[in-house]
Amino acid sequence: MKKTHGKLHRWLSATLVTGCILFIASANAQKLSDLEQQPSVGSTAQAGSEPNVTKIGDWSLVCEADGAPPCAMTQLGKDEQGSPAIEFVVRKIDDDKAEINGVKVDAIADIITPLGVLLEFGLRLKIDDGEERGAPFRICQQHGCLVREPLSIDVIAALKKGNKATVVVAAEGAGPVQIEISLKGFTKAYGSL
Repeated sequence: MKKTHGKLHRWLSATLVTGCILFIASANAQKLSDLEQQPSVGSTAQAGSEPNVTKIGDWSLVCEADGAPPCAMTQLGKDEQGSPAIEFVVRKIDDDKAEINGVKVDAIADIITPLGVLLEFGLRLKIDDGEERGAPFRICQQHGCLVREPLSIDVIAALKKGNKATVVVAAEGAGPVQIEISLKGFTKAYGSL
């Protein structure tokens, strides 16, 4: 088991360090349907300008180069050895009427994993000792695989009250891998979006 675990550790580290994706909102107000066409960081900022990054607790608030909205909050989740394993990105929706299956949606989470995850396993999220939620992968590209899920007001409230979120993905040949996301600073960072 140790040998497989070490392989997984090297796989996660190498894959994530070589290409982590970070999504932020476009310059225009968004609707839920617009979120499928999200640009990556830097494509909304002027050519040659770097995004403005502010650390809030264990989260990074990423905004346009001039520091103005739209912004996203992000954190690199680490595996059991402390190596980066996923990127967790949260963006607010500027649409008070956004609903999915009758549930009001307040934000979107983009969770980016390295290539090599078992797609049929999906991704699971648990906040502290709460209920585990599952989500399917949307797409895999050269830098990783993406889960994009709407966050209801109830899920946002749980994230604000929580201490940690645990994300579980399965890696080829290694089985389920747990990755912790600290919720320290979540409330303040979310309030800054």
